[in-house]
Amino acid sequence: MGRSTGGDAVTEHGRGGSFGYHVPSGYWASRVAPYAGEWAAVGAMWAAGAATHALCADSPVLPWVTPGLTLLGTGLSWLSWKAAAARGTITRVHAAATTALGGLWLTASSIVPPWAQPMTGLCLYGGAAVALSWNIRRMLNSGGNTGGGTNGLFEKIKLAGVHSGQAEVAPNKVTVPLSLTAGEVTVEDVQKGADRVAQVLRLPKGSVRIVGDPDDLSRAKMNIVPVDVLRKPTPWPGPSHPGGSITDPVVAGVYEDTEPQEIYFPGDKAYGRQAMTMIVQGMKGSGKTAGAKNVWTEIATRRDVNLVVLDPSKGDQSVAFLNGKIHVVTGHQRCADLVTRVPAVITDRASQLGRWGYEEWTQEVFDKHGMPFLILWIEEAPRVLEDADTVTRIAQECRSAGISLVLSLQKPIYRQMSTDVRSQVDGVWCFGVRELEDAALTLSEAAIDGGARPDRWKNRRPGCNYLDAANVPEERLAIPGRTYMASDEQRTAVIAAHDQVRPPLWEPTARLLGLPTTPTATDTTEETSTPAARPLRTDHSDLDRMPLPANDDVDPLPEDHEPDLDVDPDAELPNDPDLTFPEGKPTRAQALAMVRDAITELANQGVTTFTIRDLPDPETLGRGRTWLSSTLAQFAREGMLTETGTHSNAIRYTLAVAHAA
Repeated sequence: MGRSTGGDAVTEHGRGGSFGYHVPSGYWASRVAPYAGEWAAVGAMWAAGAATHALCADSPVLPWVTPGLTLLGTGLSWLSWKAAAARGTITRVHAAATTALGGLWLTASSIVPPWAQPMTGLCLYGGAAVALSWNIRRMLNSGGNTGGGTNGLFEKIKLAGVHSGQAEVAPNKVTVPLSLTAGEVTVEDVQKGADRVAQVLRLPKGSVRIVGDPDDLSRAKMNIVPVDVLRKPTPWPGPSHPGGSITDPVVAGVYEDTEPQEIYFPGDKAYGRQAMTMIVQGMKGSGKTAGAKNVWTEIATRRDVNLVVLDPSKGDQSVAFLNGKIHVVTGHQRCADLVTRVPAVITDRASQLGRWGYEEWTQEVFDKHGMPFLILWIEEAPRVLEDADTVTRIAQECRSAGISLVLSLQKPIYRQMSTDVRSQVDGVWCFGVRELEDAALTLSEAAIDGGARPDRWKNRRPGCNYLDAANVPEERLAIPGRTYMASDEQRTAVIAAHDQVRPPLWEPTARLLGLPTTPTATDTTEETSTPAARPLRTDHSDLDRMPLPANDDVDPLPEDHEPDLDVDPDAELPNDPDLTFPEGKPTRAQALAMVRDAITELANQGVTTFTIRDLPDPETLGRGRTWLSSTLAQFAREGMLTETGTHSNAIRYTLAVAHAA
């Protein structure tokens, strides 16, 4: 059907097909006009600031102008507060704050030109946030010109059961509290409509996020970011705490709401935080290495921390900018060898802390006793994760010894990182990934449920990331950030300028690791000949004369470590009620049979899809979780099982039809 009212013809598609109608002249102008005034006011304020600076900056009356403008802004703010008394407290605060910001802008402009930084950025981001906050209030109060009252915005996206509160305005961020009608709409429903809200507000994809209240499922917050500050990287402003302690945050980048992205490595009992074990994850080209360089440079400016970087794959490609100022170990053999020595370092440091009366490392440990905190950063970590027992022990025990372990890799699937290691990780720095399932292996459910989507970037926006760590409030887990942009020359210059700040590698730790206390430019390429730095053993013929390690529960597949055992691992156990297993640890063949029996029992019960959690506790098999994971992977390679994704960070398997029958 159609109607002829003049103006341009518009074709609209509905459920029943398409139909044309004529939009009156000036239709779109009338829709936009109510919201244009606030943005025009931002431009007017910039122009007023520019005029104020031109008239007063070089004038002898400037000392009188600035206090006068301050008094004028204060008076107008008070007047706004009084005039909005009938509109409610939130409206009064909004109006008074907007007026006060305008007065501050004019006062500052009389001294600093508005066309110079940081005034331009303040006008761009702050002005946009203020204008958008008033746009949102107008739209919610008018129902988006639909007569829908405060629910008009959500009626447009078919979520009439959502009610909004008063908006809170911050630089480049507007937060709107939401209440959800019980039984009609859920937080998940609103989250699915986030992009439709952005469309109604004419904002880019991903600029609107809804985060549920963990204590009340009937409440949520809508976060709106009007300007995409992550589209282009922010230049590095330099070290955040030069000469400070590692207990101060390490700032690697900036969140989209312009807040600094902070990483804490040591623990802090006051905040219930342990020393962090962290995974740095992201596909090739996602910006992991550039982010790591920023963090290494930050660490190199602190007075009470040692950093040891291991890169078994790339040689000097990623670490050359450190220029012999930081301990670097390259090459697969040397890195693997050093990892085997770390447990001895943990024992030594933990024992020393105990003798001094500390349960964990604190800044006082360095100030009184000279032991720096230690950060062990392993690039291309899968190359050294082959020794699963050792790395698991390091991840489990390093915190109490004042050590943070950082493992950087592209995809932490179980073939590259055991679930035992992954379970010890309490921090994730996730860059762009190919599939959301890759991020779900490490990011918490709170981050994923809050809208974290690193798969949207892949490697098209290097440096964009999510930080999921103990120090990050839950409501900020899904806020993306981007690492600062810096050159290797800038980083090298900053590191060199802090040569007198960095402490030498603590002597007992250096001795056990086989490293010098002070790094040199040749440490990264030459093999040391000291006894402590002997190559990793490859001849294990004398294993039977060596004491067993403390953690002896891993029996990796497919190598057979019991060649003399005359038992078919695929044979079914005899159905003998009098059969009893020998005392002690079951043999490998017996453990395999027990796993097969457990899977068969699940199939008999009609369960054909399961995870490792549905099988017997690995301790009953005399093995560990890593062994059980490897066994299931072997069954999948043999065709008995099929991998069908993940569930709660565990691989999900489906029993093949032939075996199920």
